[in-house]
Amino acid sequence: MIIVSSEEIISQKILPYDLYDEKGTKILEAGEILTPGKILLVRNFETLYKKEDKTPAQKENSPKPSYTAGTQENYYDTRDDIKKFGPINKKSKIDFETQIELKSGYVNAMSVFNQNDVLRAKAMILEIRDKIIKDSQLIRKNARFFSELKLLGEHKNIHPLNTAIFSVFLANKLEYNELQIMEIALSALLHDIGKIKLTGETSDLSKMTKDEESAYKKHPLIGHRLIKTELKLSENIARVALQHHERMDGTGWPYGISSTMISEYAQIIAVCNHFDNMTSSATNLEISNFREALRALLKAGSRAFSPKPLYAFVHMLSYGDTTSFEDLKL
Repeated sequence: MIIVSSEEIISQKILPYDLYDEKGTKILEAGEILTPGKILLVRNFETLYKKEDKTPAQKENSPKPSYTAGTQENYYDTRDDIKKFGPINKKSKIDFETQIELKSGYVNAMSVFNQNDVLRAKAMILEIRDKIIKDSQLIRKNARFFSELKLLGEHKNIHPLNTAIFSVFLANKLEYNELQIMEIALSALLHDIGKIKLTGETSDLSKMTKDEESAYKKHPLIGHRLIKTELKLSENIARVALQHHERMDGTGWPYGISSTMISEYAQIIAVCNHFDNMTSSATNLEISNFREALRALLKAGSRAFSPKPLYAFVHMLSYGDTTSFEDLKL
């Protein structure tokens, strides 16, 4: 391992090598965008390391060309990023650079959380939250379709991000204040964190055995505990993890509560959570485009979801989004 100075690191736009602390724990991965939050993280370490170069230093340490937002023609070879983090949504109003940054950031945050480095994971999650809120402000006026907001990739890695993106847009539609939107975004990012302790490969209950279903239905309880005791966040945020599968008519789980017993934040995120599941083929419903998903959401109606966030969501963007899921991939 070779010591590397923080000045060398922060002079880069994109980190050209994996970065380690003095214990050999990976802090950041090669290819990550060096955002202000990551630079702040780097400055917190007295000594940083990279692995010894096995190719000429000049070639190894030269940064990759930067992304050009929203243009495929000038976008550098993304094959490695696509292989690692999933395909790019070519129709998205979220530029290519940000799509990869959000996905890589979330994957790395969960990896750090699994290593029990809770404080660093929490800082990384907060940075993702702030990035989503900031970018939503920039693209809100230009977005017409739900397909223009969605990230693509492995469901467990992009579902919390998509739920957060949809939730921020919905919270703005419902005219929540800045602090509430920050709480809603963070709640959405963490609503499924209880799944980190599960081993199953599917979120579709219809494909589970009874034992698998029983274990899966504990993830809201696990998530509530992790948010409260490890991440040490508020009950408002933890309650979303606990209640996002509850339904207005009392047919949800884990407790079967109904109506106003379900928190407002959980009511918002329940709509966004279900919509992203449907548009990710993570349900047993045969849905091929975003308009069909909106129809299915309306069919479930106020029996399942609170009317206020449900109808605000449906009318938030154009109902005529017939884009198929396959047509999004770069």
